[in-house]
Amino acid sequence: MIQMKPAFNTRKKPYDYRQVFLDFNRTLHTIKDKSLLVSSIATRIYELIPAKAIYIFWENSETKRFDLMNTERGAASDVYLLPDDGLIHWLKLNETPLTVSFAPEFANIFSPNDEKIIKSLETVLVYSLKTANRFIGAILITKRTDNKPYTGYDLEMLSIMLDNVALAIENVMYHEERVAHLKHIYQTDRLAIIGQLAAGAAHEIRNPLTSIKSAIQYVKNDLQEPRKQKMIESVLSEVDRINDILTGLLSFSRQNNPVKREFDLAALIDQILDLIRNTRIKKQIKFTVVCFASSIPIIADCDQIKQVLVNIILNAIDAIDAEGEIDVSVQPARIEGEEFYSITVTDNGKGISEESLEKLFDPFYTTKIEGTGLGLSISYGIIHRHRGSIEIGNRTDGSGAQVVIRLPKGIHDSKFNDSEEFFSKS
Repeated sequence: MIQMKPAFNTRKKPYDYRQVFLDFNRTLHTIKDKSLLVSSIATRIYELIPAKAIYIFWENSETKRFDLMNTERGAASDVYLLPDDGLIHWLKLNETPLTVSFAPEFANIFSPNDEKIIKSLETVLVYSLKTANRFIGAILITKRTDNKPYTGYDLEMLSIMLDNVALAIENVMYHEERVAHLKHIYQTDRLAIIGQLAAGAAHEIRNPLTSIKSAIQYVKNDLQEPRKQKMIESVLSEVDRINDILTGLLSFSRQNNPVKREFDLAALIDQILDLIRNTRIKKQIKFTVVCFASSIPIIADCDQIKQVLVNIILNAIDAIDAEGEIDVSVQPARIEGEEFYSITVTDNGKGISEESLEKLFDPFYTTKIEGTGLGLSISYGIIHRHRGSIEIGNRTDGSGAQVVIRLPKGIHDSKFNDSEEFFSKS
């Protein structure tokens, strides 16, 4: 049974409904944040009707599920409605709200998941959230606080309010898409400029560095004292480290176009886990891999994607002191009509500070003592050249970090798309 704490109901006395609508419309179009809009919608519904609890489900653009939004911790990833199930399908086809009933004539509407959610949240009314273009969510409403049936006036007020909400939803969605687009452009342009500067600097430094190394090696042969020999070895080691950094700079600046071919993404992840087996065992880290199919064909540059995933997974390992857990999942996603694979890597390490989140993709920024700060910058460029995206943040429950990589699958296989089988490996 799902246990959800309903939002606090502040409705204590009758409201001037006309004033409620005026106030709501006045603030509605100034809201640019999805969570704030959800909270505002729920608050206004409480002012209009005496509901015990209200639950708002909003479409997740990645999974296409409808996640419960108005909870104390934000979106609840474990409570959701599925787009192909009966409830959402009914709401898309009908303009009217649904009065919940488990009478025989409604038996074919609800899927097992629908029925579980409706019963656990004690739902009696379901309204759809729509914009002019599409269906984006649903509102589940429980009984009245006085346990009486909702009146026709209650339903009319609610319908009028939700009609006004549609434009605000469009504004929020447009704002989020615009911010994400501008952020992506800014990041790409900044990395391109830094890449050009890095290439010039690397070439200019490498030539004198070669001369320095040759001179030190020549002088080394004339030094017999062990202490001085040790000092020379240390200097040579530092020269090699500088050269490694220059190699990384050149790799970052070259921006090699991917050489794409078809390979199995699930098999590549298995190979990577074998590659880092010793590190996993040493730190006693448990890995869990969940793929939606046993074989996941994708057309991409295998070596470049391997480089990105190795870097991301090693970063997750470094974030864990010992005996931690890392989860890797691959799920299908549809974005603007194109099919993608969403690769998610989560860990239960120390997480990422707010200051670091803004600088993670900046070249040379690192929190590691011996890091060069180029790994994520190079990874960003690789994913961008694959027409994908990479996002890094903290888990919603605050127990570690999460990386989400989206790659266009570049291949169509109807038999593969229809697979609903899940495979898990630990």
